Amino acid sequence: MLTAHEPLHRAAEDLVMAVLSELAETVSVPQFGLQRDYHSWRRCQQETFLVEEHEQWQWPIEFSSREWWYSFPAYKALRDVIRDHEVLRSRVDTLVGYPSSLLLRRLQDVVVRYLLTPVVEKVRTYRFDGAAFEAAYATVEAGLFAKTVRLVEYVPLLGFDMSQDVSGAPLRDALTIRPMTDVEVSEALRVMGLPIAQLSSTNSLSLSRLHQNALVLERDLPVHSGYNQHPEAGDPSPFHAAVDRMLIALRIVCGGSVTYGRPMCMQSREDFDAQPHASSRLTEVHHPVEDRPTLLVDAVTLGSLCEVYDLLGKPSVQSKKFLLNALRRLTMAGGRALPEDRLIDLCITAESLFIQHPGLPRRRDKREHLVAGVMSPVVV
Repeated sequence: MLTAHEPLHRAAEDLVMAVLSELAETVSVPQFGLQRDYHSWRRCQQETFLVEEHEQWQWPIEFSSREWWYSFPAYKALRDVIRDHEVLRSRVDTLVGYPSSLLLRRLQDVVVRYLLTPVVEKVRTYRFDGAAFEAAYATVEAGLFAKTVRLVEYVPLLGFDMSQDVSGAPLRDALTIRPMTDVEVSEALRVMGLPIAQLSSTNSLSLSRLHQNALVLERDLPVHSGYNQHPEAGDPSPFHAAVDRMLIALRIVCGGSVTYGRPMCMQSREDFDAQPHASSRLTEVHHPVEDRPTLLVDAVTLGSLCEVYDLLGKPSVQSKKFLLNALRRLTMAGGRALPEDRLIDLCITAESLFIQHPGLPRRRDKREHLVAGVMSPVVV
C-alpha cells in the first residue's frame, strides 16, 4: 500500500499488532453484544422506522488505563511520530473541528475506534489481519490530513412531497430539496424537530412521508484545531434567510400548507471522526394542515420556484413594505386550517397588492406583476 506518511503507517501497524497480541494472551477472545441506539433510527418501510441495532465489540477495560497504553513501546513510538510532524501534532490530543464546533480528539480513541475495532470486528478474534488493517489505516491517514470538513445544514419540510424527477435537483444559492437520510431523520427526531405520527413501541415509530424531505445546504469549511485557538465564526450562514424565502416561494408557486421543523446543522457522516450529533435551533415547530400538502411535481414548477425565489431577494421587492406585508399574510394563509381564516388573510393580501399606494405609478413593474399574479390563486 502506498501511504503519504510511511512512518505513521509503520508505527500504527506495530501498535495494532502489539495490542492484539497482548489481548490474545490476557483476554483470549473478544466479546460481542447487540446494541440498540435509541438516537438512531433506520427506515424499514416508507413511513416506518426501527431502532438501529448492531453487534458491537465490547472494548476491554484495559483501554481506559493510560498506564496500560504506555506499557507498549509501540504506543510511545507512535506518539513520537505524531509529535514530530507539523500537521499530525495539530490533529491529535487537541480540539479539532470546524469554527463553531471543536471536540477533543484523543490518540487512544483514534486507535481503538478506527484501527482496532474494524480489524477485530472483521476477523472476530484477536488476530492481526493485514487487509482489514490497511483499509482501516487508509481511512485514518486521509482523515488526519484532511483540510476541510463538510457541513450539512438542513431543515425538515413539513406537509411537503415531491416527485422523484425533481428530487435533489439544484436550486438557487446551492440549495437542494431531497429526502432526508436516516441519520438526518434521527437527529431531527432527537431534538423533537419532526412530528411523529405514531410511536408504535419503544423500538419503532411512524413518520408521515409528508415530513421526510428537507431543504439542504452543504458547504466545505476549513479544519480548525488547537486548545489556544479561538477561530472566528466567519460570515454568518446564508441558510436561515434562504429558508424563509424558499418557504414563501413554495407557498406562492405550489400552494398547500408547507412549513418547516427545527433547523439542523451537522458534520457529514462521511467525514473522518465526524461530530456525533447535530446542533439545532430550538424554534417552535408549526404543524401543517395534513389534508393540504404542498406538492412539487415537475421541472416546470421547479423553474417557477427558482424564479420566484430570485424575485423575493430583489431590492425592489424588499424595499416595498406593502408587498412584504402581502407576502407575510399570504404565507400565514397557507397555514390556516379553516377556509374562513384563509379568506381573511387573502383579502388583506389583495388589499396590500392592488390598492393604489401614494408615490407609486399605476402601471407597476412587470416583475412585481409576476409575483402578484402567481400569489393569488394558489392558497384557496
